[in-house]
Amino acid sequence: MKIFRKPIFTGFAPNLAKSDAWIAASFLLFPWKWFQLKIGKNAVRAEQWLKNYFSVKHCFVFDSGRSALYFILKSLDLKPGEEVLLQSYTCVVVANAIIQAGGKPVYVDIGDDFNMDLADLEKKITPQAKVLLIQHTFGKPANLDLLLKLAKKYNLFIIEDCAHALGIKYNGKLLGTFGDVGFFSFGSDKPVSCGRGGAVVTNDDGFAEKLFEFQRTLPSAKLGKVLQHLFSFIIFFISKPVYNLGVGKCLLWCAGRLGLINKIIYPKEKRGRAVKFYPSLLVNSLATILLNQLRQLDVFNNHRREIARRYQEKIENKKIHLPNQEWGDVTWLRYPILIAEPERLLASAKKDGIILGNWYDVPVAPKDADSSVVGYQPGTCPKAERLASQSINLPTDISISFKDAEKIIKLINYF
Repeated sequence: MKIFRKPIFTGFAPNLAKSDAWIAASFLLFPWKWFQLKIGKNAVRAEQWLKNYFSVKHCFVFDSGRSALYFILKSLDLKPGEEVLLQSYTCVVVANAIIQAGGKPVYVDIGDDFNMDLADLEKKITPQAKVLLIQHTFGKPANLDLLLKLAKKYNLFIIEDCAHALGIKYNGKLLGTFGDVGFFSFGSDKPVSCGRGGAVVTNDDGFAEKLFEFQRTLPSAKLGKVLQHLFSFIIFFISKPVYNLGVGKCLLWCAGRLGLINKIIYPKEKRGRAVKFYPSLLVNSLATILLNQLRQLDVFNNHRREIARRYQEKIENKKIHLPNQEWGDVTWLRYPILIAEPERLLASAKKDGIILGNWYDVPVAPKDADSSVVGYQPGTCPKAERLASQSINLPTDISISFKDAEKIIKLINYF
């Protein structure tokens, strides 16, 4: 019976392993660890790990990638009307950070690779433009050679958005080290995850001083939020295997109603407003989980590439548009495909116990976010709008076995 088949997810804490759930449980169950829930050495250790990994002079961790971006922009002391160029086919929290830091988001259309289109970018650069935010969507590196050249021509400060692209190289050099500064996200669906976290890397001493001043004045996260994130690891670990039985679905619903699991994006953020309990420091307990996953980063990324190769080689349905083979061996965080009626494929997969992804089904996601409050005007990025209306993502994470991938391939080929 279908109900007893292993559920396959694209999201839902994809990197979660038994060791992560055990770390979370240990902080909740062992009284001698309660004093280390928020304060300890592991946030600093995570910063050191990232500094060593990227061979950079400075790294700062925060509660999230969106907070990391906010403090980067705050450090630039943006004046009213100064513009930050970002691509459409992105998340509302990116635009929120720009507005909350005093900048004006200017949306640039995308190309077939889901990254910023160079021609549209140059059209939208004005004398008020100050920052270029380069996103590496799904882990596919943007065209850095041309984007960096254009940024230099117009004297733009360069931020790399590597929320999808941790441990990925472009021409032999790690993403996040090409611009003036790079930032990363460790949220629940990212390359590694500690529930909620983010980091900034840079070699600029003066810029690092400003970031340090912001970081050192931050409060620790509220205890209730810390507990919520730790419970999320345990609840998802228990719920995912029995999701198709209805038990897991019920447990997740109940946990959500009781406030025992965290939200990826809060309702206020979808309306362009800040939440009162963030930004904050990255707490010790979540940094412990982060370190556990960082040590497995190469394993995670190698697995993603292997799963993506199978999709690329074996999906044969002519209704499906696959990534261009000329892009090479991409470490896809999620493997993107295009189809004329994505809702039908999503529904068909769900009947087989497969929950496919829909990043991004609108130019400024999620779909229930109010993109007007973050300055997106319909029609200004037509290619992003078209691709968003056709997008589906396939899972590549460590929990997806080769057998799972074959099941997904079979479903798509027979659709």
